[in-house]
Amino acid sequence: MKFVVLAALCTATFAFVPIDHKSALETITGQALVDYVNSAQNMFTTQHTEVSDEEMKSRVMDGKYAAAHSDEIRATERAQVLDTIPATFDSRSAWPECKSIKQIRNQATCGSCWAFGAAETISDRICIETKGAQQPIISPDDILSCCGSSCGNGCEGGYPIQALRWWDSKGVVTGGDYKGAGCKPYPIAPCTSGSCPESKTPSCSLSCQSGYSTAYAKDKHFGTSAYAVAKKVASIQTEIHENGPVEAAFSVYEDFYKYTSGVYKHTAGKYLGGHAIKIIGWGTESGSPYWLVANSWGTDWGESGFFKILRGVDECGIESAVVAGKAKV
Repeated sequence: MKFVVLAALCTATFAFVPIDHKSALETITGQALVDYVNSAQNMFTTQHTEVSDEEMKSRVMDGKYAAAHSDEIRATERAQVLDTIPATFDSRSAWPECKSIKQIRNQATCGSCWAFGAAETISDRICIETKGAQQPIISPDDILSCCGSSCGNGCEGGYPIQALRWWDSKGVVTGGDYKGAGCKPYPIAPCTSGSCPESKTPSCSLSCQSGYSTAYAKDKHFGTSAYAVAKKVASIQTEIHENGPVEAAFSVYEDFYKYTSGVYKHTAGKYLGGHAIKIIGWGTESGSPYWLVANSWGTDWGESGFFKILRGVDECGIESAVVAGKAKV
């Protein structure tokens, strides 16, 4: 088979692929993709599960929302860098009182990652800035359903920087995952036993769920700033170290979807779309520098919902569109 021939051309860690073979690598899928990726490098592992292209693409967004765009380029970049940057950093350990940093959420089959990444970052930063006195779990649904065209197009995708700007101007209420606590929990059910409900962008509701004691307007949390982080490793590290987790976006390929552990580097498989996540730290594993990241695909994916991705080479664009904000407390 073609993928076996290609595997023989690769080194153990970073696969050199001749240009005329790149298109062939992009066509490998399913179990053949897993076999190839696991044999072509030793940085990360993948595992095959039967899933349709439609389901894989339902968990990412239109790629245009993952790229740095004009609003982000014009945003104020914080270029300050720590004199000494630690070799490893994990926000979960730095701020152990903040439960939201450890939480993995589930966006189900909707390209709402941009709203999840924003809600998670906002939750963490409110806790950090109040030294644990306030620990709201912010609602991705409030951003997803109510921000409208100024943010993007709901389940089709949205701009992370615009989600944070909406937090500044309109505020965001609380809300957990499906059937969870807070004012507006996420309304889209996760897949169960291989069955995934059809998802569409929820309609905007300006009221809290039944039984919640606080009025929608009174439940709002606001930010005071939203900004792009300079596209340098040290600047991103400084931002996380000093202020907390950040939201970032990158390009997703099928080999990432099948990731189970290790330090991810795109190796083969088709492009699926863009994706937004929350970076919480960094480190090095078996000589490979990585970003430590919280995904929003539930705890059954990856390393209990977290993953590592190669740091320092803008892998899949992970360092090109990092954004953050400051909470009003």
